[in-house]
Amino acid sequence: MNKLKVAIVGGDLRFVRLAQILSSKNFDVAVYGLCHPDIPDEVTICSSISELKHYPFIIGPIPFSKDGKCIFTPMCNSYVSVEQFFLAATHSYVLGSVLSSQMCKLFEQHHIAYCDIMKMDEIAILNAIPTAEGAIQYAMQNSEITLHNSKCLVLGFGRCGKILAQKLLALGADVSVEARSTKDLAFISTYGYKPIPLYELKSYLNEFDFIFNTIPIKLLDNTYIDLFNPEVVYIELASAPGGIDIDYCQEKGISYIPAPSLPGIVAPKTAADILYQCLLLTLRNQGAIL
Repeated sequence: MNKLKVAIVGGDLRFVRLAQILSSKNFDVAVYGLCHPDIPDEVTICSSISELKHYPFIIGPIPFSKDGKCIFTPMCNSYVSVEQFFLAATHSYVLGSVLSSQMCKLFEQHHIAYCDIMKMDEIAILNAIPTAEGAIQYAMQNSEITLHNSKCLVLGFGRCGKILAQKLLALGADVSVEARSTKDLAFISTYGYKPIPLYELKSYLNEFDFIFNTIPIKLLDNTYIDLFNPEVVYIELASAPGGIDIDYCQEKGISYIPAPSLPGIVAPKTAADILYQCLLLTLRNQGAIL
């Protein structure tokens, strides 16, 4: 029986761990734009991006691209342009992530089948766990106070916001959560957090020791930042452009902690297992496995 062929392009340590998992599960694995001594000997290290054409399934990095021009390859010096990738992946199914609307259009223009794994609830919910734990780790490393008895604000009540708020409360923090939806605000209250509607946010900002943002919209301009507790620690969990005016934040001396791609940093093995489950789900949906 022929091995199922899967290629990995770019990515961080979680993708090295994914290569190890796939190799141990008897997949035919290739990598490009990913360099690390832990990549198993059985894995094919492509010398040219054109070799990807032999692999019907390709999983890309998180995020797929930061600038819309090249594939994200933080562990390798290889420059992989998006156009080069599309030429190689013409006949492949691509698992991308954090795909902008423009990137989705490019996939469609090149007639390449794809999905954004970060829009799959099964994956995004699981991924929120290492993200929340990593956010707590960053908070502890960047403050002189404990989370216990601290006042924490979580901006947003999506997948990550829900799990982060629950974990903060379990640590003994006084947790407030901002949301726009009245339905979300009702749930926030029933879970034991303090609900803060967006239109009332400015009235509370000076209270917090920690602010965790999960909303990928630049919400906090200078009129909000001026109201911060000067000793607050702001942790950015959202993808670009993030939720705050970074330049003004730094001008004011606010402790701004960027925390992108936390699963790959703080829990790469767990993150790799989540990616593996995502790949299996996709392979089943595409009829490649039973």
